[in-house]
Amino acid sequence: MNANLIDPQAMLRLRAICKLDHARVARLCGLTEAQVRELEACEHGQFATPDLKVQAALKVAVTLSGAQPNGMPVVNVFRSRAVGKGAGLTLPHIRLEQAPPPKTKFPDSPEFFKMMLIFVVLVFLLVAVAMPLLYTLPSPPPKLS
Repeated sequence: MNANLIDPQAMLRLRAICKLDHARVARLCGLTEAQVRELEACEHGQFATPDLKVQAALKVAVTLSGAQPNGMPVVNVFRSRAVGKGAGLTLPHIRLEQAPPPKTKFPDSPEFFKMMLIFVVLVFLLVAVAMPLLYTLPSPPPKLS
């Protein structure tokens, strides 16, 4: 196999979409960080043979995108041999979006009901127990006649 079949932009995008750094991808796939960087940069030197490089690209793609029933990765990280018109066009850059803000808790969540119960109990204790103890009128002194 030819190691030039690997599309470095596809490898880079797959890693970026998963929001992982080189070290994390390397740990997940059993590779070194330098080998992951080589797959994304279309360099040579970290793999003993081109076949091992292709197998490493398959391993990264399957690990990060999952496998189809036939064993191939869901995301294609290889260049197509059937290149038609427009070959050599650069792919548009991906834009990493920030994570959406955390959702606000809805008033029907269990945490809301727990907080409401605590509030009701505290108000009851304040009104029914503390108020009478604090604000009872002293009884008038007995009249001596």
